[in-house]
Amino acid sequence: MTGLLDAMRAYPELLQACGVMGSILYIGGFALLQMGRICGSGLYYSYNQLMAASLVMISLVGAFNLGAFLIQIGFLFFGMIGLVRRLRLLRTGRYPEGTGIIRHLPDAPTAPALRDGLPATCDWERRRPGPEHDRPVPPALGGAAPAP
Repeated sequence: MTGLLDAMRAYPELLQACGVMGSILYIGGFALLQMGRICGSGLYYSYNQLMAASLVMISLVGAFNLGAFLIQIGFLFFGMIGLVRRLRLLRTGRYPEGTGIIRHLPDAPTAPALRDGLPATCDWERRRPGPEHDRPVPPALGGAAPAP
């Protein structure tokens, strides 16, 4: 094992490139999530996070940092749990309604457009509206409860 680590340390530029690619994947995945292009509970986001954590973990071989290592272990561990869970639910046909299955064809004719004109990417964006008496409740700002 130490022979493999020593061989990897012989190429510090490659290790640094792995770290940079991992950070690009982290930030890119988060940006796509915030822009509504992917869903946080979808498979693409899980795959992206696992790949990013793996690349950053590889980069730590050259310059170890315990805090960064523990974060990557957490991302890998919980990412694998979530991925296995999603794949098992998909295989058995019990994927919960509204958990954000990403459509593979964003321009499919059945996809409604969001207010910004982009196609919907998650199940929760394609749900039928509730009864007319249901209204969205705005979040309470500053920790204050909304007035009744």
